[in-house]
Amino acid sequence: MLEKLAQLIKKAPPEKWQVEDFCGIDQLHLGGIGATHKLLDWLDNSLDNTLDISYGLDIGCGLGGTSRLVWAKHGCSMVGLDINTSYIDAAKMLSASIHPAPKCQFVVGNILHLPFEKHTFDFVISQHACMNIKQKGDLLKGLYAVLKPGGQVLMHEVMLQPNATEADIIYPTPWANKKDESHLCTWASFNSLAVKAGFEVNHFEDDTNAALHWIRQARTPKPTSGSGAATPTTSKPLFTPSLALGAMAADMSANMLYNIEAGTLQVVSISLREAL
Repeated sequence: MLEKLAQLIKKAPPEKWQVEDFCGIDQLHLGGIGATHKLLDWLDNSLDNTLDISYGLDIGCGLGGTSRLVWAKHGCSMVGLDINTSYIDAAKMLSASIHPAPKCQFVVGNILHLPFEKHTFDFVISQHACMNIKQKGDLLKGLYAVLKPGGQVLMHEVMLQPNATEADIIYPTPWANKKDESHLCTWASFNSLAVKAGFEVNHFEDDTNAALHWIRQARTPKPTSGSGAATPTTSKPLFTPSLALGAMAADMSANMLYNIEAGTLQVVSISLREAL
């Protein structure tokens, strides 16, 4: 991936690469970059709106797209953390190709063992980073610890529908090639763990229908030049999901569509704050 990515980056347009140019590879969560923008609308949406949001942590950051978008939209300094070394190398490579350089630091690490001091961050953001984590209670306790008092956790995650079980899910998916690599839970279970960790939910939205619409559109073949299309077509994008997800990207996408249509997966957006 890294070699191919380096070759593609060399094809920079005259105006240089911008944060949004890489969304085909660094915004691989359901809903794409639009879902990230929507989640960020909740950032620091507190009752008094006086909290500082200058320093954030992006867990399971992948290729760093969310970190860079937070920087571009809010001017925040970001730390992106991922256990995949290749993803972190790619995140650094993409950021280095943007001018001015995003205020983003990318580090390799385990989100169950956060390498940060207590009360370090103003907020934490997570997009599709929790599906592999079995010890979700420990994860939430760790996030609570690294947040400054009054800090916020924004999450956009895939969960089980209330009447579904892990056995109902068809794999591979973007987060797991097989069932024993996945640890999904229901929203009710996750909410209980969040409360036990010291959080309260101040925003919740079920994004399942929006995610289903998005993935159907993403999988619809686009007309190509010479196909008789009535309108002009654009050239094939350089940065596509298969570059990050590999040869199984198409199967992962098909299974995600099937799982959502079958009513086994729920896609949710959540804002958590320290309980009063």
